[in-house]
Amino acid sequence: MSHISTEQALQVPQQLKRHGSFSEGGSNKNSGSDDPQRKILSDDAVTLLMRQNNSSARKIQVDNFKGELGQERTYIRETLKNKLAEYNLNPKAQLSIQKNAFGRIEVNGTIAVSELDKLSTDLNNNKLFKSAFDKLSKQEPTLNYVDNIVKLNKVYGVENTLFNSLISEQSEFNRLNDIAHRYEALKQSNTGGNTFEDALEPKKAFNFQINA
Repeated sequence: MSHISTEQALQVPQQLKRHGSFSEGGSNKNSGSDDPQRKILSDDAVTLLMRQNNSSARKIQVDNFKGELGQERTYIRETLKNKLAEYNLNPKAQLSIQKNAFGRIEVNGTIAVSELDKLSTDLNNNKLFKSAFDKLSKQEPTLNYVDNIVKLNKVYGVENTLFNSLISEQSEFNRLNDIAHRYEALKQSNTGGNTFEDALEPKKAFNFQINA
């Protein structure tokens, strides 16, 4: 009886395991497990699962963004109401605030033009109001866009490659201000092609209203 070395003995389990794998492969050759159609379906399921797990939309905390801008909206609304009270104007007067072509805040509404001019001057001299309005006007359009994309993703599992390009792999760079900056840069790079035209919202002046 011949003797085997220790090294050969250690290799025996691996050889048996390898032999068993070959035997199973041969016995299942005609079982249908290698059917191309079934394999494609399986691959599609895996791909879908990976997309769902790695979805950029699922990384975005829309509620946090809404809460952040909600503070700005409240401040702007309360400031306008206080101004109406300060000038003894109708507290239910409809006002619309936006920036004109020169970047100055402009107030329109159902009160005398002279009063509208006073309100516009006061608001342009109010640094806190201007800062809040600047932030809201830049970030709310982005929030609306992001909110729609996230809703579609949650309901239908729809992925949007354009939206994905706005999202960083590093969560600390996915604040609303970061996304808004990239979103605006992407809109400005629009060359008029249908791809961007269909995906991005039409560019229009931001408008804030009260008592509308």
